[in-house]
Amino acid sequence: MRLHEDKYITLHDLDEVLGNAPRCNPGTVELALWDAVGLVLADDVDAPFDTPIMPRAAYDGFAVRSSETPGTFKVVGSVLIGQVPSGVLGKGEAYYVTTGAYLPRGADVVVPEEDVTVNGDLITVSKAYPVGKNIDEPGSYARRGQVLASKGTVLTPYIMSALLEAGVFKARFYSRLKVSVISTGSELVRPNTPEEALREFMNGKVIESTGSLVKWFMGNYMPYLTVLRHVIVKDSYGEIMESVKGALVESNIVIITGGTGPSDIDYVHEVITSLRPRYYVRGVKMRPGRPSTVAVFDDCRVVFGVSGHPISALNALTLLIKPFVESMLGITSTIPIPRAYGKLAGSTEPGRGLWRQVRAKVELGDEGYVVKPIRITGSSFTSTLAEADALVNIPPWVNEAKEGLLVELILLKETTKVKR
Repeated sequence: MRLHEDKYITLHDLDEVLGNAPRCNPGTVELALWDAVGLVLADDVDAPFDTPIMPRAAYDGFAVRSSETPGTFKVVGSVLIGQVPSGVLGKGEAYYVTTGAYLPRGADVVVPEEDVTVNGDLITVSKAYPVGKNIDEPGSYARRGQVLASKGTVLTPYIMSALLEAGVFKARFYSRLKVSVISTGSELVRPNTPEEALREFMNGKVIESTGSLVKWFMGNYMPYLTVLRHVIVKDSYGEIMESVKGALVESNIVIITGGTGPSDIDYVHEVITSLRPRYYVRGVKMRPGRPSTVAVFDDCRVVFGVSGHPISALNALTLLIKPFVESMLGITSTIPIPRAYGKLAGSTEPGRGLWRQVRAKVELGDEGYVVKPIRITGSSFTSTLAEADALVNIPPWVNEAKEGLLVELILLKETTKVKR
């Protein structure tokens, strides 16, 4: 099989290059909705019947016949939400109903309780009410056969609630794709205690964090994946090759952190090309994260190589890995990364052919977000992630990023409004 390799391409061109790459068709499983939050729907979900199935009260109040309003009624019973009424409303009678309760037969209007005068078991309604007032009619929420959620939708708690309300309790979902995370670097350690971490740190070691960031990101924004393992390997061609080969056997997605550069101890490129992927992209026009790589293999397998610096890896996750995997799975509606727009309060480095990500402080003013770029050099100043409120995406076609430019933000923290 001929290797199709591209080097340092744009994100737009990456879509075109990999457009013919094999698409992933994971197996499906039927699950109760409450066991499937975060998974991807494998079929459209239709309403099984009209919802609500019977007329339902939209307010706490009294169910009566509209033709008898205004007038005085005798309260002969009550229906609470969760109950099915057994009685039939007679002439001059009323039932007390709570919001969401089904109406007794014969009732065609609900009079809010604050609009009646109560005298023992009698109520007085002082004005006329039209048929259907304060009632949710059958089918007013959803009609039988209506598509409630489309194939390719990630099931969120909000969508689950809507489906349960419509009487949908199970569906077919794509199985979670399996992920292996391989952190490369002879300097990396993963200590068990803070005391051990301090000793290693003082001895020049680096406490592994990028792979942990990848796992956190996937758990929050890509829950249709499951991380099988996270290992640390030394800067050794043999060890990296063995680890990647093993990961490709048991995983659909392999993410390698570190080792993507051009130095003599960066072996990821050599390892990937030796494995003969069908499509291979080495380097993407974005900064930080320019050395990011993508290698597509048969049988729904893909390897991503990202920088060992957390900030570069985060850029690759937001701009490259998440969109690519969602395209690969045919995901059409997903869990969003918190985004907003704001205006620069100072100049920063422009795109000039690269997708450029800048860390910034953000204030919420009367006219929206005010974005103050943090002055740094390079991607290795990870400590600025703690200082930053947002990441600013500067597109490649922007040649001047001056004060007043409207920019897209990835919010890292909730920002309170500035007090004047």
